[in-house]
Amino acid sequence: MRLPAPIAVLAATLALAGPVRAAAAPETARARSIADDYARARAEARSRGVPLVVDVWAPW
Repeated sequence: MRLPAPIAVLAATLALAGPVRAAAAPETARARSIADDYARARAEARSRGVPLVVDVWAPW
């Protein structure tokens, strides 16, 4: 069975890439979760110099 060209190229690229090791993030770079306290989350993000990510959802 012959693979379509894009799939063959992808397979060859993955085969040649070899295993990839993820580097461990330093303790200061790990994400922290603060629920229901925007002021505290904002202050901590500013003090650490990292962006603040706000995750919101609704059941509708």
